[in-house]
Amino acid sequence: MNSIPSIDTADKYVSYLSRLTQRDPGRRSALRRGLGRPVEDAVVRKAHAVVAPWLPTRPGRAVESAYYSVAALIAAQPSARREQAPDTEPAAPPATPEGQEEPKRTRSSIGGTLGVVVRDNKLNPVTVEARLHLLCRQDVTGLHRQLPGLVRHLSTKEIAPDWGRLLVDLSSWERRRDLVTKKWLQDFYRAMNSTTDHNDSESENQ
Repeated sequence: MNSIPSIDTADKYVSYLSRLTQRDPGRRSALRRGLGRPVEDAVVRKAHAVVAPWLPTRPGRAVESAYYSVAALIAAQPSARREQAPDTEPAAPPATPEGQEEPKRTRSSIGGTLGVVVRDNKLNPVTVEARLHLLCRQDVTGLHRQLPGLVRHLSTKEIAPDWGRLLVDLSSWERRRDLVTKKWLQDFYRAMNSTTDHNDSESENQ
């Protein structure tokens, strides 16, 4: 059974966490305490009430760890950089003209996000590259121990990864680690070496 969440499920989970951590400081604190810790750690116990209802029936270690880590990482973000959760219903999106497709949301792996930050001279390229390669060599336990430091690096520049994409990638670690790490590294080097003009010309040719 494939327990890896779809990107839609991942986005719904992220939205839920964003609302919860904005409105409930106690839950936010409980989630944040699990940062970098294994799911079975006693410190994580209070996070189960938030995360467990979202888990598949038989998640496997990678999937289970992914849900808990993403929750802890979002809870650890400064409030200004957590997704706002308005108390009122959002306005209806503008109608798409007939015959035109709705614009697709741009998704980015954590590698692509890091590459953009390096390209824009916001972080040291040598340090970031070394951290990313170290992360790509980890097993599930090491991955979740190392990940908070890398995300904290982004946070210092007021940038957060695409949480939904990250949840899917982390969930895939046990079965598809080589594919995930290849994607992260390719996205990193593409973004790091990209320019606005180059990206514009690529878009025109697609």
